[in-house]
Amino acid sequence: MTRLQAIIVGLCLVLGIAGYLVFGRPGMADQPMDKRQAEIMEKIRTAPETLTPAETLARLEQTAIDKPDATEPHYYIGVMLRQQNRPDDAARAFQSALRRDGAYVPALIGLADVLVELDGGGVSVDAARLYARAYELDPTEVRAGMWAAMGAAQAGDQDKAAQMMRAVFANLPEDDPRRERFAPMLDAIGRDGPPSPDQ
Repeated sequence: MTRLQAIIVGLCLVLGIAGYLVFGRPGMADQPMDKRQAEIMEKIRTAPETLTPAETLARLEQTAIDKPDATEPHYYIGVMLRQQNRPDDAARAFQSALRRDGAYVPALIGLADVLVELDGGGVSVDAARLYARAYELDPTEVRAGMWAAMGAAQAGDQDKAAQMMRAVFANLPEDDPRRERFAPMLDAIGRDGPPSPDQ
């Protein structure tokens, strides 16, 4: 089981139990999916390593129904859909997460990443705005700050891009190894624009 699967399983178990305690009614007749969901919950409890991606996704979708205000199930649905090469569906899932919490940094970055993917690697105005918001909320998300600067550069605003990149660089601790990696970007931004932050 991967680390992501373990996180998702733990989340499903916690939210699933909480949802049952709040909404569960043992006296009600079973619905068509109830038996399958019960089987998945039992597998999570007894043998989580055997959970398939389809079962994990089904559990997340049920958790999102049981806990309609919870942000995390929608975010992890987006992560799984993106892994399944379904970027449009992943974008909708990340948007669902952000409708519940517009300041949820993982979903801001997840949606921005999908928009970049859908745009063939270009950082659109919308993607840059999402990255900038994520970095504003959590300055440790250095990659988001760099991609926001990249978006400004691609939009033709080299001054803004340089300013943003310098701000990100300045926030790095003195012993952060990324300082050495990002220093050439500061030199390049005045010439051809910044290289990709993932390079």
